[in-house]
Amino acid sequence: MHLGIEQHTGLVFEGTGNPDIPAMPMPTVTHAKFIDTADDWKALPSPSEAFGLVFREDSYDPVSRTRRGRLYQQTSGAQPSRLIVSAHPHDRGLIPGYDKATYKSLFVYTSCFEILQRPNQGQGSVLALGSSRAASAWRVVQTEALYSGAVMVTLKALSAFSILPELDLNKIDEQLRPAVAQAIARVLDSAFKESPGSVVDNCRDAMQAILSSWLAQSGSPDTIIGRELAQVSATIEGAPYERICVGHLGKVCAKLHSRNKSNAQRQNGYRPIMEEDAELAIHAVGFAIRDLEWAKA
Repeated sequence: MHLGIEQHTGLVFEGTGNPDIPAMPMPTVTHAKFIDTADDWKALPSPSEAFGLVFREDSYDPVSRTRRGRLYQQTSGAQPSRLIVSAHPHDRGLIPGYDKATYKSLFVYTSCFEILQRPNQGQGSVLALGSSRAASAWRVVQTEALYSGAVMVTLKALSAFSILPELDLNKIDEQLRPAVAQAIARVLDSAFKESPGSVVDNCRDAMQAILSSWLAQSGSPDTIIGRELAQVSATIEGAPYERICVGHLGKVCAKLHSRNKSNAQRQNGYRPIMEEDAELAIHAVGFAIRDLEWAKA
């Protein structure tokens, strides 16, 4: 299967041999890029740039935050290409003789078999959708080769905004707000875009800011603000606070932070921090915000 995007209007065409049939209704087509390292986020295309991959959305479920659609890769050869295509209904009234076949300048794509050559046929890969102006992160959870020759993918949203509840700053003492808000902002900015180790470090800082600020606000000495996360976690677990789950998760984030250090990995044989570890740390921060009742209702 082929997909063609008209250079000047963005009209979309499709077909088996060539993209010569108008795609109706007009589909949503987005730039796509595999994210294998954090630096790949710096190499996203500009909004109007022809690029290696595009995603054609067929359906979206806002409840499960999944998208399903077809993935295409750019064909070899000159781009754009002049091809004869059938008249597009959106050309009505704009082009004389619009109802006849005509030449169009198209960026041409074919089914993305590249993804099927990746480990696990691409399942588990991270795909960025969008451009350098704005992009979102998605996990490939399923790939299928259709009878038509198209490659169908199912994507799951990767976003800390869906994990972290909105912080209710009015519940935090004014002098404590900046540190907590800035720590949460760093988690949101880095999640699924920076390296897993960097995300873990930001989550550790956020947990320290949240737990220590909550303790200071709940009657602990102000010196709690400067203590290490492991100490803060032990304090919040004990009497009179007894926030056991929050304390345990604080210790998990502290341990992940220490395991991210190269010397600890060499000395203790720890494996490198993975994307799933970073996601665990983000969930821990979200749990702490909710359990300490600092989330907006």
